[in-house]
Amino acid sequence: MPMTSQKRRTFWIDPPLQLQMVATVLLLVAASIFLVAYSVYHGLAEASQASHQIFHSLDWVWATIRGPIIISSLISVLASGLLALLWSHRYAGPLRVLSAAMTRIGHGNLSVPVRIRKMDTHQDLVGDFAQAQERLRQRLDEDLRGLRSAAQGLQAALPELDGKPEAKRCAQAVIKGVEAAAAHYQL
Repeated sequence: MPMTSQKRRTFWIDPPLQLQMVATVLLLVAASIFLVAYSVYHGLAEASQASHQIFHSLDWVWATIRGPIIISSLISVLASGLLALLWSHRYAGPLRVLSAAMTRIGHGNLSVPVRIRKMDTHQDLVGDFAQAQERLRQRLDEDLRGLRSAAQGLQAALPELDGKPEAKRCAQAVIKGVEAAAAHYQL
């Protein structure tokens, strides 16, 4: 039976993060609107004062505000893009760190701890992952020490198997297998 995704029942999954994202977007939009409105108002006021007229045609108004609107819109878009880039770095960076850590673990390397900056998001997720990685590293270390100990015991018993060549080959194969298995991991 195929797995199907179910709709989330709660909207606020991580309220502090979601509120921060919404506040950032709203702040960028409000700042952009304010900048455009201010530049249009300021441009019209200066042009009207310079022309000494009370009423102006729509062509005159459009020609007057076109420059300020274009400049303020470009500034708003560039500033919003820069802030969004910086903000997305805080959000996406930890996910890249986790992805690299999963790749290392997939290759048997558990020696590199997972760390992110204090200002980055996903602190709980990265902390849980780091704890799981450390517990896995400790378990593997214990298991590998047990296997090496068993291989050493088998190595010590090899002289007693001199009269039994088949048993000696089997014991040597087990020792090589344990050494090969232990070589796959970096703890």
